[in-house]
Amino acid sequence: MSKTVKVTIDDQVYEVPAGSNLVDVAKFYADNDIPVFCYHPKMKPVGMCRMCLVEMGSIERDRATGEVVLDDAGKPKVRWMPKLQTACTQVVSDG
Repeated sequence: MSKTVKVTIDDQVYEVPAGSNLVDVAKFYADNDIPVFCYHPKMKPVGMCRMCLVEMGSIERDRATGEVVLDDAGKPKVRWMPKLQTACTQVVSDG
């Protein structure tokens, strides 16, 4: 059985195959089409057209313990990247 990771898109959690491309995950699992121009699943992604820019973040972890940091509501805190990222060049990871 292949390894899977949990990905959150628009506050919904999806379990997807590890190593999947973010554009494909958004389309096939979250029914969310990210607009693309230079991306094709059978070609190496380059992100040149910048059409697929998305806001991304990762789950915040305590540096001393490695445990997930929770907010006041008990949800994992997200550390947002300072700039928009090209979705076609991103491989999904847990979080």
